[in-house]
Amino acid sequence: MDVVVLGSAFVELVPSRTHVDLSRVGSFGLSIGGSATNMAVAASRLGAEVGLLTAVGADDFGEFVLKELRDERIDVSNAKRIKGYRTGLSSYTVDEKGVKKYHFYRFPGYSSPEATLSADDVRQTYIEGARALALGEACVRRLPSRSFALAAVRSARKKNRLILYDPNFRSSLWANPSRAAEITGRFISLVSITTPNEKEALLITGRRGKDSAIEDLLKLGVRVVAVKEAERGCTVATKAEIIHVPAFRVRAVDDTGAGDAFAAGLVVGLLRGMTVRNAALLANAVGALKVSKPGTVKGMPRMSEVKMFLRARKVELAGL
Repeated sequence: MDVVVLGSAFVELVPSRTHVDLSRVGSFGLSIGGSATNMAVAASRLGAEVGLLTAVGADDFGEFVLKELRDERIDVSNAKRIKGYRTGLSSYTVDEKGVKKYHFYRFPGYSSPEATLSADDVRQTYIEGARALALGEACVRRLPSRSFALAAVRSARKKNRLILYDPNFRSSLWANPSRAAEITGRFISLVSITTPNEKEALLITGRRGKDSAIEDLLKLGVRVVAVKEAERGCTVATKAEIIHVPAFRVRAVDDTGAGDAFAAGLVVGLLRGMTVRNAALLANAVGALKVSKPGTVKGMPRMSEVKMFLRARKVELAGL
């Protein structure tokens, strides 16, 4: 196994029209969603062997989610179906600039099955057998799933595995932003890589500037900080260097899942032995391709597309 991803998996209602509010889209398609799901699909399409540790409701939507994940060659043998819970739903709107706004229908105690996962649900041998672990904010938002995430991270640390944490902060899902920053900082101190956007980096550190925020994040002990900057690309930093990696220019159609695509590209690049700069270039390319296509999971590119995209721009990456 190359990567085990922890986090949420739910049904995504894909609007048939963009640039209008949900009451006017007309109809919806059915897909799967969740930051962890998006990351898992993206990594799998880039050629990685991927497992997803998640939970869905004991309902037809839950079975749909697991089937779609299997179709994407993702191992869900350790995913749980929680009796008495419904599988969560989400939808989104996209404005004229390709920017999304999410609408979540995930209610504690009813349609948030992943929130029931605890430290007892961690399969240590499964996590220790993977080369990397990736997780996001949904795992750490509340107990008992925070204990689940912490136990998984500790298992990966025992074997010195690559661990990526994507803060992916959703302000509407946290009652207290300062508490969110505290918990996020605690997890970042335990991982190898973190991939906040600039706003998240400032929130976590309490800083007003990106460079000082990056410095503070590195002081927490994380080896690589990759700050996502949308159409400007990203800034990647280690204790030895800070590099700005420009974005690839594309026409933005739908940026849903772009951050998850970026994170998957970064992990896959590093697992292939790329330098931090080259892994960030790969991540930027994967993110750019995602932004250029509609749909979240549907828009995740395959490695063949990424190679063609880079070749057309005369970019060569050792290890690709």
